[in-house]
Amino acid sequence: MNISKPQSHPTRFPDKSKPANHSLLQQFHDLPITRKTQLITLLVFLSLAGIPLLGWKVLDSSLRSQLQNQIKSQLAVTELNYNNQIETMEYSFAAVANNPTVIEAAKYNANGQTLPPNLQQNLKEILRQELKIQNIDYATLVGKNLKIIANGNKSDRTSEKFNPNQLVSKVLKQPKQLSTSEILQAREWQKENPERAKALANQDALIRYTLTPVKGEDNKIIGVLVAGNIVNGKEEIVKKTLNTYTDEGYSAVYQRYGSGKFALATSLEKNEMRSSNTNIPLVDQSLLNQAVAAKGKVVSGTEKIGKHTYTVAAKALPNSKGETVAVLVYGDPEIALKRIINASLLTQGLLSGLMLCLVPLLAWGISQAITRPIKRLQQVTAEFAAGNYQARANIDSSDEVGQLASNFNEMANNIQQHNQYLEEQAEMFRFLSRLSLPEQLDETSLDKLFTQALKEARQIIGASRILIYQIYRDGQGSVTHEALASPWASTLTKRIDDPCIPEEIIAGYRQDRLIVMPNVANLKLHPAHTRLLQQLQVKSSVILPVMNEEDLFGLLIVHQCDAPKEWQETEINFLKQLSNHLQVILERVNSRRRNSLNTRLSERLKDITRKIVRSQENEELFQTVVSECRRAMQVDRLIVYRFDANWVGTVIAESVESRFPVALNARIGDPCFAERYVEKYRQGRVVATPNIYDAGLTNCHLQQLEPFAVKANLVTPIIFGNELFGLLIAHQCRSIKYWENAEIDFLSQIATQVGAALERSNLLEAQEKTAIEQRKAKEQLQQRAIELLLEVDPVRQGDLTIRATVTEDEIGTIADSYNAIVENLRRIVTQVQSTTHQLATTTNDSEQSISALSEQADQQVNEIESTVKRVESMMGAINEVTNNAQLALLAVKETLNTVEVSEEVMNQTVDGMMAIQETVTQTAEKVSHLGESSKKISKVVSLISRFAAQTHLLALKASIEAARAGEEGRGFAVIADEVRMLAAQSAEASAEIEAIVDSIQTETREVAATMETGTKQVAVGSQLLDETRRTLSQIMAANQQIGELVGAIASSAQQQSETGGSVRMTMNDVASISHQTLSYAQTVATSIEHLLQTTQTLSSSIGQFKI
Repeated sequence: MNISKPQSHPTRFPDKSKPANHSLLQQFHDLPITRKTQLITLLVFLSLAGIPLLGWKVLDSSLRSQLQNQIKSQLAVTELNYNNQIETMEYSFAAVANNPTVIEAAKYNANGQTLPPNLQQNLKEILRQELKIQNIDYATLVGKNLKIIANGNKSDRTSEKFNPNQLVSKVLKQPKQLSTSEILQAREWQKENPERAKALANQDALIRYTLTPVKGEDNKIIGVLVAGNIVNGKEEIVKKTLNTYTDEGYSAVYQRYGSGKFALATSLEKNEMRSSNTNIPLVDQSLLNQAVAAKGKVVSGTEKIGKHTYTVAAKALPNSKGETVAVLVYGDPEIALKRIINASLLTQGLLSGLMLCLVPLLAWGISQAITRPIKRLQQVTAEFAAGNYQARANIDSSDEVGQLASNFNEMANNIQQHNQYLEEQAEMFRFLSRLSLPEQLDETSLDKLFTQALKEARQIIGASRILIYQIYRDGQGSVTHEALASPWASTLTKRIDDPCIPEEIIAGYRQDRLIVMPNVANLKLHPAHTRLLQQLQVKSSVILPVMNEEDLFGLLIVHQCDAPKEWQETEINFLKQLSNHLQVILERVNSRRRNSLNTRLSERLKDITRKIVRSQENEELFQTVVSECRRAMQVDRLIVYRFDANWVGTVIAESVESRFPVALNARIGDPCFAERYVEKYRQGRVVATPNIYDAGLTNCHLQQLEPFAVKANLVTPIIFGNELFGLLIAHQCRSIKYWENAEIDFLSQIATQVGAALERSNLLEAQEKTAIEQRKAKEQLQQRAIELLLEVDPVRQGDLTIRATVTEDEIGTIADSYNAIVENLRRIVTQVQSTTHQLATTTNDSEQSISALSEQADQQVNEIESTVKRVESMMGAINEVTNNAQLALLAVKETLNTVEVSEEVMNQTVDGMMAIQETVTQTAEKVSHLGESSKKISKVVSLISRFAAQTHLLALKASIEAARAGEEGRGFAVIADEVRMLAAQSAEASAEIEAIVDSIQTETREVAATMETGTKQVAVGSQLLDETRRTLSQIMAANQQIGELVGAIASSAQQQSETGGSVRMTMNDVASISHQTLSYAQTVATSIEHLLQTTQTLSSSIGQFKI
């Protein structure tokens, strides 16, 4: 319930010096003394009865009003503690969103690509580190498709949809960082499987979210980083506020559902017994509803919590939609208030009792003595309640009223001190909240930030001096930042070598060691340290470490110079938080510096690599490298140090600031280098030395470096052809330098590029040398190709006696192959010519035999016709046989003689036909051999054609390779073209030969067919002649019978007549067969003549070749 602050009205008493009513005073004077005494006593009683009640009312009203104001201030601090984690997540995940690994992973997802395993692992490791560092529950990277790319918890939710309360969609639409508190159902947050999942069971959780957009190079959003911190069950939020102010009180965070119901997220109660009670809810939740209705304004009231009554303040917290999702509650117990009021009532009661025991005559005096201080006290308390916290009661006596005034003054002092303490705490938190990292940061802005922070911190804690003592890696240190009050001496820019800070103490500071010295005079310190403190007039001091990532950056030192001081816990806590904030700033500065350095060196690496590639000469290459690298790394000197065969080095290229010595052309020999370091550098050893005097170098090595004013160096090897060519060395001459990993990687990559450029240059030189050799070889090949073309050109005209000169080069190989081909062709042509000649001879012989056969056949026909005529005459004679038997006998003898002659002629004809058949058969066989030889020629020609085609293809490939080689291959391309032309000519010659051979084969097949026909015809003629011969034999036998029976012809005239008719028919048949034989002989003669023409044509074609 919200109790409004009561308005106090001072009680008005009549002024005794100015009577208001004379008649009443006269009447009072007229009263008897008893009545006066009774009246005074009554007035005293009335006064004594009213004073305690009035005092209680005034105290109760003013103290409750003050307590409510105090509770509201404490609630504001509770809200700061609640939002502090959100601000921390904002700063941290804003840096994570700029991490190259996170951006690269988001790009992969935005492009629809699967993350490489190493990138996925690195991303999860980054998110796990954020979970650990920030002590939060969620760290998830979500893609534009609302699916998880990677999360930091143990459960792998990759590719799951993740859009709690549509927050991710909101950030994708409005790409800016969003921080809010949301209530998430148990089934949703349990998917993330946070560490405290078992402790929270299955309840819905109140989660503080920070959503940070991840943007690509085009400043377009490609993903969202979601950080979540579950409030439920976290005592740190409520415990921090209680520990900050008092040791007793009640602090809680409630979550509000959409239905209007409340649930306790976390709470802590500390009572006067210093015992802690957790998760104690409010019995009456009406105050929570009032806070929701107030919409962000603080409401207050009185609530019963446990066994005690508390004055409670509450404030509602909205979500991203403006709806209330949480209510912060803070309360102080009214025990102290009741004690003060009870003590006051007790005091007033005792005082009233004492007054009642006095003599009635002293009632008026006592009443005056009591009334006036009470009035003054009432006026003071009214002023105090009205807000005048400087109002105090005057203590004129030591009686109860004086004690009450003293108690009031003490209470007012306590309240004022408490208010001042609250104001100081609020100022501390406001200061720490303001302490942030600017967007654009350089050394000047960082110094201003630190200086301003120290100045405000000194004013807050009221110290005489506060400074940052930076400790370098060599153990030395100096004061880099200071805030100083007047009139104390400054320590700024003084380098302090404190021998009492050994390494083990520095190691203690790295472990968060804290030193508090309330009075340095009472401490037994090292004499040097004591002198230093006396010099600085230090009476009291606090020393805290300031860490920078994993290393000790320096010390935050607070001095009180006017007097010793008991440092309060709140001041020490404030200094711890200040140290933590400075650490965060340094870490972010380092992160930004490293990112900036990485970006700058990456860009410069690309530019330098392009210039290295464009460098034509080694001198230009080395000068480009040292100049560009020195500007990129911002070092004092950068050199290329080359070794000779004896491992003596010479500086062959240098870029150096003008104020430092020049090392160019300096020869430096290290007798130990070959044994100890050559192999290490060949294996890629890189040496970064921040301080050459602390690196354990030999005196000889130091003497080599000192003439060139070297304080720190970075050495990387230049590997050329798997051998150590030299070293690429960066020098820092102004001061020592701690080399960054980015610088080491940058110089190593440049050294690698230099080695590659040297190999490329060496390759170009070798290519140039090879090009010259190829050019000479090309000219020789061109000359040889021309000579070969001139040598083999007569082959095109058929001259197969030509032989190409065989040399040891490629043209010689081609010439040898051509010689072999021409030789094979010559042998084949020789065989064809021989076969053609034999065929021509055989054909001529066959023609003569056929001619003779034709003549004999013609003679036989004539003789057969003559025989027919004689047979006819014989038929006439038979008619006269009876008249002249002697003549018949003589005619038979002549017939026998004629038949014998015909038989001999027929035998000769048969023998001639058989000879013709054998000749034709031999001719057919030779023609067949001629066909086989033609096929061999065709195969050789086909082989030549394939060889020419392959030669043409190889020449074409050589032309393509020569074209790829550019200018260096142009000569070889000419040779390849010549070879291709020679192959084309060979192909043409082969085609001509193949055409001739095809013609020969065609004509040979025709001759073979004709010879086969002639053979068949001769066989038919031979068969007919054989039948004719058998017929003649029969005629001779018949004639013999006629001779034997001639004597009986006369008696068998009729039989002879019949026999004569038969002879005439037989002779007619013989005449017909003779005519057919003559016809066949003429046909064979025609075929032989055609064969002879074909043979002459083949001889003419083969005659084109010169063998």
